[in-house]
Amino acid sequence: MPDRQRIYYTFDSAESYMHLQDQVVKIIQEDTGKEFWICNRALPPSCYPPPLTTDTIDKLKELDGVKVGNLDED
Repeated sequence: MPDRQRIYYTFDSAESYMHLQDQVVKIIQEDTGKEFWICNRALPPSCYPPPLTTDTIDKLKELDGVKVGNLDED
């Protein structure tokens, strides 16, 4: 199993969230096989998916409007 890292993600704006949420969820589901993960109820939300591969993290970072932070660097 490849190395996985814990991250959080959020969006630049509510508009980015509305436009990109489905794409972000699909990318994460393909990597983890999980359907649900923790998100707060803010708009835009901050979400904490299961640990992800580096390739998946890079895909998320490439999306304009998505902010990704690494929880393992703390």
